[in-house]
Amino acid sequence: MRRLFLVLVIGVLFSGCSDSEIHQERVTELEKEIAEVYAQLEDKDSELTTLSQKPVEEEAGEFFTIPKDEVPRLWQDADTQLWEYLLDFSLAEENGWKREVTNWREWDGGYDQALGTANKIWEDPGLLMNAWILDVEISKGLGMDVWEINTRIDYSDEVKAEGYIMSYGMREDSVSGSDIRLTMLKESDFWYIDRAEIRDRCSRNVSEDEDLCL
Repeated sequence: MRRLFLVLVIGVLFSGCSDSEIHQERVTELEKEIAEVYAQLEDKDSELTTLSQKPVEEEAGEFFTIPKDEVPRLWQDADTQLWEYLLDFSLAEENGWKREVTNWREWDGGYDQALGTANKIWEDPGLLMNAWILDVEISKGLGMDVWEINTRIDYSDEVKAEGYIMSYGMREDSVSGSDIRLTMLKESDFWYIDRAEIRDRCSRNVSEDEDLCL
C-alpha cells in the first residue's frame, strides 16, 4: 500500500515534466519529502502496534470478566442471583464483611386469601404470581428504595411450581437484596399459592442464628 502511494505521488509530480526539465536539486528535495512521509507512516504503525497490545485490564476499564467455571448456568439454579456477578464487593471484603443469606422464613405481610384457593382465573403459575405481586404491592418502592425486581418460575413437576421474586440494589447498608419464594400447587387444572417465604441477602454478615442481617 505504501509503495503504491509513493509511486502515485511521484507519478503526479512528474506527469507533466519531460526528462530534460527535471533538475537534480528538485529530485533531491522530493526524495527528502518522501523519506519524511515514510518515517511518519512508520511512527503511526508503531503506535498502532503498541495500542493493539495493551493489557486486557487497561482496555476493559471498569468492566471485568467472570471466570468460566464461575459463570451461572441458566435453568440449573432457579434462584441464581445474576446481579452478584456484576457488583464490586471489594470494599466489604476489605472491612472483613462477608456476603451471606438468611434462612427462609414465613412471609408475614399477609395477602388476599383468594390467591390461596384454586380458581379458574389462575390457569398458570405466572399469572398467579403476578397477581400476588400486585396484591402485596411489591413494586411500590421500585426506583426509590430498590433498584430492580425480577421474577422467575421453577417447575418441580406438572402440579408444583416455585416462583421467585428477587429484589436488589436496596438503599440499606446491611441488606443488599431480598428473595420471596412462592410455592404454588395445581388442583383441578388451576393454581393456588400454598406457601410464601422470604429471605434477605446481607452485605455484611448474618446473625448467629442466620435469621437477620447485621
